[in-house]
Amino acid sequence: MYATVRDGRIVVAGGMRSGASSSTSFETLAGTAVLDPAEGTWTVGPELPAPRHHLVLATVGETVFGFGGFVGENLRTGFRFRGDVFALRDGGWSRVGEMPAPLGETVAMSVGGRAHLVTGSLHESDGPGGRATGRHLVYEPDSGSWSTARPAPTARSSATGGVVDGQLYVAGGRRMGRGVENLGALERYDPESDGWEQLRPLPQPAGGLAGTALDGRLYCFGGERFGPDGGGVFRRTWAYQPRADEWQEMAPMSTPRHGLAAAAHEGRVYAIGGNTAPGVGSRTSRVVEAFEPPTT
Repeated sequence: MYATVRDGRIVVAGGMRSGASSSTSFETLAGTAVLDPAEGTWTVGPELPAPRHHLVLATVGETVFGFGGFVGENLRTGFRFRGDVFALRDGGWSRVGEMPAPLGETVAMSVGGRAHLVTGSLHESDGPGGRATGRHLVYEPDSGSWSTARPAPTARSSATGGVVDGQLYVAGGRRMGRGVENLGALERYDPESDGWEQLRPLPQPAGGLAGTALDGRLYCFGGERFGPDGGGVFRRTWAYQPRADEWQEMAPMSTPRHGLAAAAHEGRVYAIGGNTAPGVGSRTSRVVEAFEPPTT
């Protein structure tokens, strides 16, 4: 599940819920929920035109956009990518276009009146993490047109990122090899020069993590790992300071999760939903935690 902020409220849409039935691993959702951070209350928003999980969200101007996502309720039968572009306007969602190429489990960021979709998976029917890429798509809402920008140096899916001082940051993620390899790579993109720079890696490599930017720093937290021991879910939180090119460990989440949504608003970082056990849709959660970083 993914989140974005519009008009001082946090919006989440789509996603998955575990325990659907004996024949499916989870249920794919079409719902939208809106959090008012000032009041600490949720309201139900309009439903998506169709259910989607891994639908990435970005706010450009006053409009929330949803890009791509998957249908399919278990890994045995596979996921099917859908390249729809949805827009939340005038109280409702509508379909406003189509992505030019498959790009699932991507990172969506808004800067300069455009939405950038960076890294992800090229699969249309494979499981998560397959055929990772550094692909970089740019969406222009005013014209509904797409262009390509310089790809990220590190191919990966299920990464996270944020915008700090007009620069795009992509952190973590994973790729498939002989198994699932978690990555710590941190890379920064300058929209003016169309260039990438590799920075100090995330101390704890993770895929399925969440992140957001707040007050000039990038915050990353959560994620999962796979292994012969069954894998696990992370609770640790990291803050990246661009000027120093350094990571600092912060207070951990009380509930470790992966596949969660993240947002920042009014000096606080929010961790929303996710899975409390490794695997797709394995044990979904309604937990919402807020973290107020120190001002120093």
